[in-house]
Amino acid sequence: MTAVLEKDALASRPTLSRFFNRMDEDTLRQLNQIIRELRKVIYSIKKPEFMLFDLDSTLLGTYGNQEGEGSNYHYQTHGYHPLLCYGGLTGDLLKAKLCDSTMYCSKEADIFMKSLLDEFLCDFPGLPLYFRGDSGFASPDLYEVLEDKNCRYAIRLKENAKLRELAEEAKWRTSSKKEKPTLTLPV
Repeated sequence: MTAVLEKDALASRPTLSRFFNRMDEDTLRQLNQIIRELRKVIYSIKKPEFMLFDLDSTLLGTYGNQEGEGSNYHYQTHGYHPLLCYGGLTGDLLKAKLCDSTMYCSKEADIFMKSLLDEFLCDFPGLPLYFRGDSGFASPDLYEVLEDKNCRYAIRLKENAKLRELAEEAKWRTSSKKEKPTLTLPV
């Protein structure tokens, strides 16, 4: 990072602590804009062939009475519950949002991803977009946003009776024009 910013050193820990203690919505918006501009600089040097968005949530456990923390049913503990989107190929953090710890991880994931997809479509037109998420993000609202933004996606589904039924009814067939077998699902 020091090379990108052409600096000998980065801010000290106390300086960063003072910065984070004074952070508000406007500061966060400005910080996101800085990250966006840095991404443009980096991609002007070497643009990826495609972007794979890897969405996940996690729980950052807390102890005592911390501001903004909550009880999370899924993790059965208290803490902060951020929504995180990484570049699936680079591991770069693309976007983060601190969510209400009591809400399910897919709540408002569509809104979160829409703004990030819009940014990539505006800044890097023609870049193929892909999305990967676990079963917590299996949401029709998110599917709709991804499809509207022409972003291909793979989202794991939790096993359920309907999926088992479809799997049992599925039939493999081989086309004479193709060597690979294709799976046909009943509609």
